[in-house]
Amino acid sequence: MASHGVKISQQGVDIKNANLKDVQKAETNDGKRFLPHLLYAMALPYFFGARTQILRYQTAASTLKQQPVTSVQTCLHEVSCLFEDLATVSKYAEMCGHTHELHSLWLDVRNHIRHDVREELDNESDKRKNERAKRLGLNEKLQTSISFTPEAITVGGTQIAITTVNDYLSWAENVIGGVLKEAQEKGWIK
Repeated sequence: MASHGVKISQQGVDIKNANLKDVQKAETNDGKRFLPHLLYAMALPYFFGARTQILRYQTAASTLKQQPVTSVQTCLHEVSCLFEDLATVSKYAEMCGHTHELHSLWLDVRNHIRHDVREELDNESDKRKNERAKRLGLNEKLQTSISFTPEAITVGGTQIAITTVNDYLSWAENVIGGVLKEAQEKGWIK
């Protein structure tokens, strides 16, 4: 049986006659250099994951009236995974110089769900957590406040429509697709 996977060469290594030494490299704030098309190729699983998570979330949210307890738990899991994927795609895009106005929101919701809700319940002195809670409009007396409908996710006072998430993913798809298409046309990826 054949196995499938990913192979990425070291920077500057000639792969099947593609001269990667001529590739325009991007540089991060700390001076590290990387190839944007390789970084975006690594973002693809998270992009596809976000698309899948939206469908899974909407399926779970469609059962909220019939099975409220189980559905809320399932929705929480699905949005946790969704915002992990969104934050990852957004972080890769930012590193490649492509910024979007929702970048900070994706990180705030991801960090709230992944850290504030699950792991750091008693760490009230965490300045970042408290600042994040204010940005999200959380009631200071609550550890979290998350609600779900098939059309939206609400964290504190911040409502995120599924259409907004889909619009962001369309933006990301255009950016990623453009960078990967150019790399393919130049022979940098096969």
